[in-house]
Amino acid sequence: MAKKVIKLDKKQIVFFSVVGVIVIISLLLILSGLFGNFENVKLKKNDNEIFTIKDLRVNNLKFLSTSEEVEKELGKPKSTKEISKNNYKYMEYYYSGLKLTLKENYNDYVLVGAEITSGRYKTGRNIKVGNKVLNVINKYKVEYPEGNYIYKNYTIDALNDNLVKNNAYFSYRNSKEIRYYNKDAVIEGNPTNIAELKLEYRFGRIKKITWSYDVK
Repeated sequence: MAKKVIKLDKKQIVFFSVVGVIVIISLLLILSGLFGNFENVKLKKNDNEIFTIKDLRVNNLKFLSTSEEVEKELGKPKSTKEISKNNYKYMEYYYSGLKLTLKENYNDYVLVGAEITSGRYKTGRNIKVGNKVLNVINKYKVEYPEGNYIYKNYTIDALNDNLVKNNAYFSYRNSKEIRYYNKDAVIEGNPTNIAELKLEYRFGRIKKITWSYDVK
């Protein structure tokens, strides 16, 4: 039995075309609202703490955990890599969805950095890959509700400023990432340690978390 073919006249074709365009535009507007540019999002001020070294965690591990503590918590790494930087030796431990950086410390290595791409690990304030980015932002102190900066007492130029006499802390965000910094005060011109937390996101959710505390 032959199928009946429905023919549309020109007015019907125009009508359905217009409806289709309206639907597509509506969907794009909805998606842009859900996953749009977070530079323009107004944040509510809160009294939470600013980003500090104690936020540098991976599950029960924290900054300066020893290699023994790392392996007790996570087991033997799938692979390791030795590198040299700033006259120090480092060991990189690779796990599924996780890279840890350990720095030589006398006869041992201690944890100074992490790169997380799996939701099975949590960092400070119970933040995980997959969390909503706005929920994550509001876990830290917010003083500037508009623009790129979330809080600050310096600008990003302070990272290269050897005249900073007080701890420099600031954060900024754009449509792809949020970065938190807490830089130690410069004392007698010595190299400065900088704590950094980088949260990369897409479609409104965290995709990658990177943290470190070391000389930059």
